[in-house]
Amino acid sequence: MDRGRLNMKKKFIIGALISLVFLYLAFRKVDYSELWDALKGANYWWIFPNIALVILSMWMRAYRWKFMVNPIKKVGMGSLFSSVMIGFMANNVLPARLGEFVRAYSLGTKEGISRSATFATIIIERIFDGFSLLLILWLSLLMYPKLPTWIRQASNLFLLINIVTLGLLVLIEVKREFALKLFKLIFRVLPTSLSSRAEEILEKFISGLKVFRNVPSLLWILAWSIFLWVMVGISNYFIFLAFDQQPAIFASFILLGVVSLAVMLPSSPGFVGTFHAACVASFLILNLNESVSRPFSIILHASQYIPVTLLGLYYLKKEHLSLKTIESDSMRKE
Repeated sequence: MDRGRLNMKKKFIIGALISLVFLYLAFRKVDYSELWDALKGANYWWIFPNIALVILSMWMRAYRWKFMVNPIKKVGMGSLFSSVMIGFMANNVLPARLGEFVRAYSLGTKEGISRSATFATIIIERIFDGFSLLLILWLSLLMYPKLPTWIRQASNLFLLINIVTLGLLVLIEVKREFALKLFKLIFRVLPTSLSSRAEEILEKFISGLKVFRNVPSLLWILAWSIFLWVMVGISNYFIFLAFDQQPAIFASFILLGVVSLAVMLPSSPGFVGTFHAACVASFLILNLNESVSRPFSIILHASQYIPVTLLGLYYLKKEHLSLKTIESDSMRKE
């Protein structure tokens, strides 16, 4: 447990340092009086439709997750939505993207299902998120053919990672017995107690891949994922309007793609720094008013961070859980 806490502390420090670097890059040339004037002059009524779509996208996530969890156990929307909010809140306040583990812990504890199997469905969800974002970004790039090549290169790398991960998961599910035998051979290098534990977790993890047996469900999940991310992209556009910016709607999806790529980097909880630098970079890429990019990044981040964190904390308290308890328990059990 002490070693786990030490590793967590190291990850937190590394993430904080990376966030500081990106914050410096984003705000090093800022005129703070101009920044304050822009914040004061913004039309904050536009934040409300943004927040509404952010919360709607979380409900859409829960509804999509239902189809991934159904092969394991039929779970109600209330339980799924609360776990989604708790997980995203945890990503905002805990280091090392622990929110995904917290979400699996929350649903597994409430519903009496394996946390490893639940975590497998979250990995599948992230793969579909990746494919959907890449499709939206690819279509947006057609509208902006002069964008930097690094965006296309990063998108291609992200696509390759998604394809390889998806292929491995499908192979593990289709060739379950072979995969188990192969991993058991690998686990033999571990001490007996760890090897047995690893095999147990692996078997439960594989049980969360049952959705791959249902092709119509997979196609529906992909379509729903694209719709979900279109809603997220549209939600960003309201913050453009808050600062009296009216670019083409595809600019909002370019912004979404660049920010999504940036927040994959290690950072402090809540993607502080990487998120803001990506917003500033997006304005430069799209030839938008650079002086608006910094206040824009602050308000867009806050409009997503604050409501998600508050709702997640509400559901955490409602379920009588604590992040400290979840972290400690996760170190001891599956």
